[in-house]
Amino acid sequence: MRKLLANTMALAGTAIALTATLAAPAQASPYRDCPYPYVCLYNGAYYNGSKLVQYKDTYPQSLPDGRKDKADSVVNTRNDDAVWLIDSRSSGSRYLCVPANTRVNLGDYALSGKGTWANDVDAVRIWNDDGLCSGTTHVTQGIIR
Repeated sequence: MRKLLANTMALAGTAIALTATLAAPAQASPYRDCPYPYVCLYNGAYYNGSKLVQYKDTYPQSLPDGRKDKADSVVNTRNDDAVWLIDSRSSGSRYLCVPANTRVNLGDYALSGKGTWANDVDAVRIWNDDGLCSGTTHVTQGIIR
């Protein structure tokens, strides 16, 4: 009887612990000097560059003068939001979509007719959405219409 009671209590404790674990809300971790829930742009690689700007608001925002066209990388610490990095000066404004909880070096992505995305971002737009880019967890790009 004692063994049955001990096993029952152990199972109940496991169920309570499992329920508490499942109920805990997900939260992205900060990365270096980019706190949750921000999107940070860096001059240099995301793992050792210097931070240019950080954004949290979900409306279109232009980078400040002197910081436009300087970003080499981006860190998105947001859980459920994707961010568009925008180059509005190319023919037809272009965007590079970075999904939630992602960090990338912009030199790894080609920008049509201009080389890469490094040093070509002049605005950002954080989307309060599901954190995906065109339905995927991969970086995507396109033209703003």
